[in-house]
Amino acid sequence: MLDPADTRFFQFLKEACDAEGGVDQSCRDAVDRAVATGDPVDLRTARDAIDRLDVSLKDSVLQQVHQRMATDLSAIWDVLPGAPDKQRPN
Repeated sequence: MLDPADTRFFQFLKEACDAEGGVDQSCRDAVDRAVATGDPVDLRTARDAIDRLDVSLKDSVLQQVHQRMATDLSAIWDVLPGAPDKQRPN
């Protein structure tokens, strides 16, 4: 089972690749497959596809992912020690 942070990372990666015009179809397909299956081989293939992108494009995509991860309040709440499992204040 994937860690929730990994699941969010790949979902945000998919969204960033879809939003970024220069990401080729084979890379987007690899990321889509990783999100759909969660299979470790597919996750590795997606990461390799991202690593093969032009450096400036890769940086742009990963910057978008980082921004989304850093501002995802539900994810932050989920990892707070001692935070209640249900009834979030937000």
